[in-house]
Amino acid sequence: MLRGRAAGETQEPSTPEGGPSAAAAGGISRRTIVRGVAWSVPVIATAAAMPLAAASVGAPTLKFINGPYSVGGCSDLTNVTLAATTNGSTPAASTTVSVVLPSGLTWADGFTGPRSFTTDPNGKVVLPAITAKPNAASTPSMGASMTGANATAPVAVTAQVGAKIYDVVSSGNPPATGIPLGSVAVGHGTFLNPDGSLVYFNTVAGKAMPLATNVTSGTTVLIGGTQSYSTYVSGGVAKVQDVATGTTINAVGVPNGSTAVGHATFLTPGGDLYYFNSATNASVLVASGVSSAKVSLFAGTQPVLTFVAGGVARAYNATTGSYVTATGVPAGTTAVGHSTYLASDGLLYYYRAATGTAIVVSSGVSSATTALYGGTDPYVTYVTTGIPAVYSVTNGTYQTATGIPANSVVVGHATYLAPDGRLVYYNAGANAPIVLDTGVTSAVVHLYGGTDPIATYTHNLVC
Repeated sequence: MLRGRAAGETQEPSTPEGGPSAAAAGGISRRTIVRGVAWSVPVIATAAAMPLAAASVGAPTLKFINGPYSVGGCSDLTNVTLAATTNGSTPAASTTVSVVLPSGLTWADGFTGPRSFTTDPNGKVVLPAITAKPNAASTPSMGASMTGANATAPVAVTAQVGAKIYDVVSSGNPPATGIPLGSVAVGHGTFLNPDGSLVYFNTVAGKAMPLATNVTSGTTVLIGGTQSYSTYVSGGVAKVQDVATGTTINAVGVPNGSTAVGHATFLTPGGDLYYFNSATNASVLVASGVSSAKVSLFAGTQPVLTFVAGGVARAYNATTGSYVTATGVPAGTTAVGHSTYLASDGLLYYYRAATGTAIVVSSGVSSATTALYGGTDPYVTYVTTGIPAVYSVTNGTYQTATGIPANSVVVGHATYLAPDGRLVYYNAGANAPIVLDTGVTSAVVHLYGGTDPIATYTHNLVC
């Protein structure tokens, strides 16, 4: 039976052992505990009412998920896939994603603007084919966006061949693989790349051979008609290199910061013209006050420097160390080829060293050069009043370069670059043009064995 108690009296529970209660021992009373529980309930309830899930939810994401991407110039990149989420894990289905292509990439139908796509139930979008332009940057980046998220992805574009070497006699036209777009043809089989590397393309091995880095100017000629020999400035230092052996020599005595103007020949910013003799490992100061200079190899081995110093047309035979002044050539001309000078009024002069006289080849000349056919026969290639022509100094005969487009530019022996980008060689024997290629951006021509024209050139790609 329960025992009654006075009003306000509290019965303290006994301990299981019959000892004093926790309250009696100074502990927390049951009422205190109950009161504490009662106070804690609103706190728990409040926490339960708060959106705890929101605190752990991630932001929306958008990613290109099947990269890295690469494509060849003029080729299509397919199956590029984007994945979108609402919180980093939950697929964002039926979400609009906008994709922007950089310069150099287009949609396969030719459209270049941004396009919008809708994600599938898995939050994914597979893009239609994307075409790489032939002259795209090496790694343009695609961009994509949706509400709350963005994504980018680079595309490695491997350019199709934009450099070639054309053997006019054999009609061989091997692509110079390994030469990047934007390079410039600077010598026989040699290209100066946008990153400053100088590269020689070995047609026998079918591969590009690095010659030097940090190059500001350079060229390659054929010693004896067959041996490739490079002259260049790397890191400000003048150098010469036997391409076949790889032997490289610093051009001792040539001031730093000079420019390579021909075989073993350098021009300083101040106008000092130097020839480096690798046999004696010494440089010769040929002249000062030089405004222009060209170098030819007489008989394939004797460097002859044609130059203008202090306005006076002159020439120097590096083998014999002898000079001549081109009497009859007016002051202020520009050296354009072996013993050949172009005046500002368009008169083209050739100086005959044997007779000590100058002849006027033509008037109204806009571009010209002179090569030594067979190593000794001067052959002038020029454009007069817009008309391409050739002149044999030895025979004194002229020919109009029939079939060569008007207003072309001379780029080498019997070779012209037309305004529309066609590179054309004029076959004087057949009185006919030979179109070597189209879309050409730079070209040089050397005579292999003294008679076989080899054109080294670069060109834009046409898809």
